[in-house]
Amino acid sequence: MKDPATNSGGPGKRDALAQEFFRYLQVERNASAQTIRAYAQALEAFRSRNTVPWKRCSTQTFRDYLFELMKSKQARSYIRLQFSAFRTFYRFLVARKKLRLDPLRDLQLPKLEKKLPLVLTRLQIDELLSAPLKQKKSRAAAS
Repeated sequence: MKDPATNSGGPGKRDALAQEFFRYLQVERNASAQTIRAYAQALEAFRSRNTVPWKRCSTQTFRDYLFELMKSKQARSYIRLQFSAFRTFYRFLVARKKLRLDPLRDLQLPKLEKKLPLVLTRLQIDELLSAPLKQKKSRAAAS
């Protein structure tokens, strides 16, 4: 796995805040490797499009990023995963690094798409209800 603490700001350059965050996830939160990998990819994707330091990012910075993701037709579940990573990261920064304001606190995410339930046709319902009648009855033992 690629080192999640690498900052895409330059070759070999490390993002110390992200590195500390991933250590926190692994040691204190006992997060799975898959969660850490997903969060690392989210932070790296954001960094590849935005060079503003983490502590200077504003709500508008993330709103613009969200709009960019939506314009590129990313799935809502993907966008929500990205922002779950950002929220956890900024909660960490507020608690551990004394960041005064969480830029994601007031940001609203797109709701997940609701899928309609599968509905049976009248013929399927009739077949389902008549199925027990089509079964051969086994002889019951005498009581």
